[in-house]
Amino acid sequence: MLARVLPQRREDWEELAADVFLAAWDHRDRLEPGHIRGWLCRAARNRAFNLLRADRAALPLEDDILILDEGGPQRALEERELADLLRRALDTLGERPRELFVRHYYYGQTVAEAAGEMDLNLSTAKTWLRRGREVLKDYLTREGYFYGE
Repeated sequence: MLARVLPQRREDWEELAADVFLAAWDHRDRLEPGHIRGWLCRAARNRAFNLLRADRAALPLEDDILILDEGGPQRALEERELADLLRRALDTLGERPRELFVRHYYYGQTVAEAAGEMDLNLSTAKTWLRRGREVLKDYLTREGYFYGE
């Protein structure tokens, strides 16, 4: 799971895992049998996202993250420009709505999972995602990016 959240940061996996097990030990009196695995997964995922938030340079939308097919230099340039445009568009969202958007659309978390981990009401999370899509669509249209519907 840490590999999915922090794919290029293998050196952090072991330290985060150790932190999670230390936290589990510290909370051992409150952990319920049968729920420990879920608690460990949530704690690891939350700590990984906290690490990403603390190190803004490591946010998932890096220059090359959206480049799926290297069809030559022109294609690579277009993909980098689109990635930069998407990054700027995401920066127009607030910090928490942006985190929710990235969790759902980049990491593939369900809306319920992301909302639960962020301590959000499910309907609030759905509203933030809908508004985020509208903001991104408007931003991309203003910037001249045309897409098919």
